[in-house]
Amino acid sequence: MFVRQKRSAPARRKKPAKGKKAAKPRRGLHLPDGIEQRHLDLLGLFLLAASIYLIFVLFAGWEGGKVGYGLETALLYLFGSVGARIFVLLLLASGLMLLTGTSVSTLARGIGRGLHAIFMGGGDAARTAARTHADWREDRRARAEEAETSAGPTDVMKGYPEDDEDFEPTVALADDDTADFAAAGIFDRAAEAAEEAEGEDEEAETEIVAEEPEPEPERLPEPALTEAPGKTPMGNTRGVTVADDLDYNPPPMKALERGKGDKGPDPRDQEAIGRKLIETLGHFGVEAKIIGVVSGPHVSLYELRLAPGIKVKKVTELANDLAYALASTDIRILAPIPGKQAVGVEVPNTRRRMVRLGDIYAGRPEKTSPLVAWLGKGIDGNAVWTDLAKMPHVLVAGTTGSGKSGCINAILSSILMQATPNDVRLVLVDPKQVELNHYENVPHLLTPVVTSPRLAANVLSNLIGEMESRYGIMSQARCRNLAELNTKREREGELPLPHILCVIDELADLMMVAPAEVEDSIIRLAQKSRATGIHLVLATQRPSTDIITGTIKVNIPARIAFAVSSQTDSRVILDQGGAEALLGQGDMLFRGAGTSKMQRVQGAFITEDEIARITNHWARQGEPEFEEELLETPEGAVEEGRGEDDFDPDSDDLLDEAIRLVVQTETASVSMIQRRLRVGYTRAGRLIDMLERRGVISGYEGSKPRQVLITQADLARVLQPGGGDPIPAHVSQPGPGAGDPADDFDS
Repeated sequence: MFVRQKRSAPARRKKPAKGKKAAKPRRGLHLPDGIEQRHLDLLGLFLLAASIYLIFVLFAGWEGGKVGYGLETALLYLFGSVGARIFVLLLLASGLMLLTGTSVSTLARGIGRGLHAIFMGGGDAARTAARTHADWREDRRARAEEAETSAGPTDVMKGYPEDDEDFEPTVALADDDTADFAAAGIFDRAAEAAEEAEGEDEEAETEIVAEEPEPEPERLPEPALTEAPGKTPMGNTRGVTVADDLDYNPPPMKALERGKGDKGPDPRDQEAIGRKLIETLGHFGVEAKIIGVVSGPHVSLYELRLAPGIKVKKVTELANDLAYALASTDIRILAPIPGKQAVGVEVPNTRRRMVRLGDIYAGRPEKTSPLVAWLGKGIDGNAVWTDLAKMPHVLVAGTTGSGKSGCINAILSSILMQATPNDVRLVLVDPKQVELNHYENVPHLLTPVVTSPRLAANVLSNLIGEMESRYGIMSQARCRNLAELNTKREREGELPLPHILCVIDELADLMMVAPAEVEDSIIRLAQKSRATGIHLVLATQRPSTDIITGTIKVNIPARIAFAVSSQTDSRVILDQGGAEALLGQGDMLFRGAGTSKMQRVQGAFITEDEIARITNHWARQGEPEFEEELLETPEGAVEEGRGEDDFDPDSDDLLDEAIRLVVQTETASVSMIQRRLRVGYTRAGRLIDMLERRGVISGYEGSKPRQVLITQADLARVLQPGGGDPIPAHVSQPGPGAGDPADDFDS
């Protein structure tokens, strides 16, 4: 309700005496002699900066250096965890008060007035606003009268009454503008009006006017979604979920959780480890000194400067001795550190810190493609990201439980946080059926999540057709890459072509089922698909030469290696050692395209709940529009004389005969099966893989021959239903224990 005041007496304010006017206290802070406001401003800026610095150290858990560590330790020792945080907040408030010139009493009185206006309803606020507006007009009139008395009327004050005139002020019915005006200064002017009203002798009557109810705003009808004409990049009818006028909203940052701000390693522990390093090296005749320490989430890098005449190779040979002296699990030595005249020793921290994707994700950097993936934190504590469009393909390998699947989830989640279905389309291959099923409802999918190795081979073959089709379009448009093509298509009013990211979670299953077809498709895509915007992410937990072949490695320069069991596996992935010394749980070595420098990164962790929030956000905006043609067998892909059964890893007409053969001869090799059963090398290799999966023979052990794990008594249990036919006459049957001299040369 609004208030209108009507005074019974003339509203002329008494002229205050000069002494009283001079004695009226000035609002704000009273400054001692010799101190000016600029001095308080400098002090306020210092307190404000110090409080913000301590907030990042105490609340966010950021690294504050030696100063931050000392202040944090002192505050926690003096005040405790709660008291330290309260002290920092008081420090922040003090800095703000000094900068704004606000006293504690004024601040408290303003807060009290504000709380009273909020909790006592709009009527009190409106009455106070009207009173304040009326008193403000009286003050202005009184100042005008005083000026006219001393200097007479002037042009500037024209329109104000003379001293001998009576003026009866009236306050018009307050409207929305008055309410807004009063609310803006209610904390200051309402307090002044209340103090001045106590000294007045006039009596006032109030006339209450009821407020008219505001008309209810008219609700606008929601726009209806209409189907947009045109075609998808694949040539099919375009649906509403990928229409040009549909604005996709990326997931908010709150979909990702941040870490708890764990503390870093204790500087005293690092100093003790440094002394042990120097002491241990001295025992073996290596004179060195520490020139720097870099702390990361999981490991700390100690930089050593060797004395003249000391060979770098000598430090490398002492890796096991250093690990023994430090009582550490694994120590990795960089001899030397690339770009520095120093030797690096990476020592695991006693207290490891978890890196969450929410801690490092910072959106899409400038001049990058929508395929930006945030990987984790480096040893220096900085976030590590890469643009998959520049890689252009990535190989991810590591043993079970090392963090490979977590890395795939971090890559996909960081892409889904910024890229719309018009920017990126996904093809996900998940033979294990449990790793990538979280993403089955996002509109970015080009096909359903592929779980069959046979369909995966079809998808790879059809992606080659899509690549050739895009090259035809680019040739006609005279463009060299996808970015130039999309720019030209947008100028001409056509739809841009999205990037296509194909993620294969387990490459080993595909290579066991159809090694020739899968390898050929991967090689062709890796060689030519970069310019067309088609990119591959290949992951496997079996880093062996039969899975990651030399041709595949040559065409996929970017590598991510997690913990492996041996240096041999590390060389298969990275072409050098180092992955065997990783700690697991997301600890990785990352090598980008066009460089041989390895970067140690602690991989970002993302929970299933965070993935669900991201995928549900996209699922609410539209359903995936699948291109079923990618799942079909391409024309001419099936060779003459070979049926679809070749895709079945446990189906072969000669499997029973191969089982009988290896049991009777007590030896197994590709060349033996190739000669005895008169089959080709590829089919003989598949038969060996089938025997290994059935537990008939042992796994591949390098140059050692495979062992036969079953006997004649186990044949009935192992043979397929309907088996048991004798070995054909054309197969020679040597006695038990007899071997083939040529088998000694099989590897």
